[in-house]
Amino acid sequence: MPGATIIGSPSSGKKTLRRVDYATERNGLETLTETYTIRTADRAAIQPAFLTSHKNYSENSVKYERMAIENFSFRSQDGDISELTVSYVGLTTASGLPGALVTVLPQFLVQAEYITTQNESQLVEQNKVTSRMPTSINGTSMPFNPASFITRDQSYQFLGYTYQSTEAVRRGQFIVATVIFQQYQIGF
Repeated sequence: MPGATIIGSPSSGKKTLRRVDYATERNGLETLTETYTIRTADRAAIQPAFLTSHKNYSENSVKYERMAIENFSFRSQDGDISELTVSYVGLTTASGLPGALVTVLPQFLVQAEYITTQNESQLVEQNKVTSRMPTSINGTSMPFNPASFITRDQSYQFLGYTYQSTEAVRRGQFIVATVIFQQYQIGF
């Protein structure tokens, strides 16, 4: 008995785009999920490499240079057909970065989550213990910093909001940075 024939099924070594889903995370990072139909025999040849750009892999007519493959999966269907799901992460805009997500926390803490093109080393170098909280991140104004390096005497300095910690997670071509600033003083 011959195998099943699906109208619009892919030819050998090709993938047929079936569906595109789009989402935006709270921090502004975007995810794009594309679902393809492929021949099961072609899985190894079609399997994408992580961090490949959307522009270089997608069959979609709209291409995004700042989106990269983060995950993919295969699901077998009837016959010699499989479903390939490819998840991209990044930004669909040609330039710029989304604003920071700023939260004021108890204990005189300010948290900023934002997307950056800096690498991990640059991010750590920028945020040292005595680094003051910037007035804005990615165009988002930060809360007022109450101190301008006030020195009352040799034994006491109130530095206002300064860097406390950084968490950096690489997502595609970008890093999602979460930075905590805390009011800081030397002496009492």
